[in-house]
Amino acid sequence: MNKKSLIVMAIMCVVVVAGGCGSETSELSIDGSFESISTFEKTPNDWYPTIVTRTKEFVDFEWDNQVAYVGNRSVSIAIDLDHPEEQIAYNWTKTITGYEEGKTYELSGWVKAEKLNSPAWICIQCWGESKTEMLGFNTTQRDYPITGTMDWTQVKTVFTVPAGTTEVRIRAGIATPDNRGGRVWFDGLSVRPLD
Repeated sequence: MNKKSLIVMAIMCVVVVAGGCGSETSELSIDGSFESISTFEKTPNDWYPTIVTRTKEFVDFEWDNQVAYVGNRSVSIAIDLDHPEEQIAYNWTKTITGYEEGKTYELSGWVKAEKLNSPAWICIQCWGESKTEMLGFNTTQRDYPITGTMDWTQVKTVFTVPAGTTEVRIRAGIATPDNRGGRVWFDGLSVRPLD
């Protein structure tokens, strides 16, 4: 191999390492800072609130431009004090792409809480082709029980994508009825490979 070929190869290696082109080291793109506008221009890019029709008047999903940990926006969920005595998990959700079966990832994010009686969470769900069987699940709430009133706190969980996974979904939320009168904010969510 001549000197010119060696120089070209060295430059290519530097570009790949510096640019983070390899999927081995780069985060999956999930827009977890909630800065980009979706097609509907009322929610952050490809993030959707899980609205339950019969209780929608008792919960407020907000794309908040007043409170943020990174950038200028976050997402929040507030549950009304008059919410019915019903167990519902309200959350912001997004399907992610670019994952690999068998690969291990870390899901992390920042959470801010106000008057929560049960933990806020960020979780990951791995679904099979039929979308009726959850093949994998991990949540931040076991290791990072965000309750009460807390300033921005980083939470994390590790998950491996099982074989047969056709959809990976992130959910960030709180449940009723324990959290009536409470509010939670999420920001700076990311998913990065660990191996």
